[in-house]
Amino acid sequence: MLTGGIIYKNKLCIILGSEIETSEINDEGKTGSAHNLCYFPYLKDIKAFSNEMSHHIHNITLSSQRADISAYDLVDIVEKYNGVLIPAHCFTPYKSFYGNCTDRLEKIFKEKYNKIPAIELGLSSDTYLADEISELETKTFLTNSDAHSLPKIAREYNKIQVKDISFKELMKAIKNEDGRKILCNYGLDPKLGKYHRTYCEVCGKRIEGDAPVTKCDTCDSRNITMGVLDRIEIIKDKKTTKSPANRPPYVYQIPLSFIPGIGNKLMDKLLSNFETEMNILHKLSYDDIEAFCGEKIAKSIMDAKTRKF
Repeated sequence: MLTGGIIYKNKLCIILGSEIETSEINDEGKTGSAHNLCYFPYLKDIKAFSNEMSHHIHNITLSSQRADISAYDLVDIVEKYNGVLIPAHCFTPYKSFYGNCTDRLEKIFKEKYNKIPAIELGLSSDTYLADEISELETKTFLTNSDAHSLPKIAREYNKIQVKDISFKELMKAIKNEDGRKILCNYGLDPKLGKYHRTYCEVCGKRIEGDAPVTKCDTCDSRNITMGVLDRIEIIKDKKTTKSPANRPPYVYQIPLSFIPGIGNKLMDKLLSNFETEMNILHKLSYDDIEAFCGEKIAKSIMDAKTRKF
């Protein structure tokens, strides 16, 4: 029985989706924008969704076009075509709800807030930072790669418990239904994320002072891009981080491309021999790696695995 998704060789399920930029009015009454992940079960659903969105987007064939509606209205359109909406990279300073529009998602979605089953953390945040905001205690956290190129796919990913590979099963896992669930989130340490700390647009430097940083410690400028850590420090409403009991573990991983000494040629050899970056980072022993690429690289990879960086 088909329950959504495109199945390839009974091994891979492709979930149909679209990332939509919505127009929001932020907490200061100014125009903001945020990205939304919209997932659908069948090709006919996403085709119909795309057709309707063409009335709200100036050029539907371009990926960076902003819709002329808010996420509050987008929820209804997504639901109309059997889809689910999930706020994307929720904390980044550009194109995100917490980073660019509001201090509470419920202000955006209002009575429809319960229709949002999950949020995407983004590369500069993690479970422990996000769980400093109480309204997220009922939401599933997703760690997706947000890849804009093939090598970056799976730099972040989720381990999911399902009975088969389908859209229906994925949605059950995201909603924690019938024993399906997210078992583990794998992602960057936020310190490695591009937007983790505040950046001075005048000096061109990342500011590492105590959070929250609201001005440059060098030139005193307030022409800054506020970092994720600093933004969360301002909007959090919990004195201590306490995750819900059913929150899965967050496992930090450093992509091999971040490790000094691993260039394109060595990367290709490693993947050719060990198949996936996940195998290398999470399954191989020091001896396995050292036998293949030498002591120096093996030590660097093990240091990355134990977060000695």
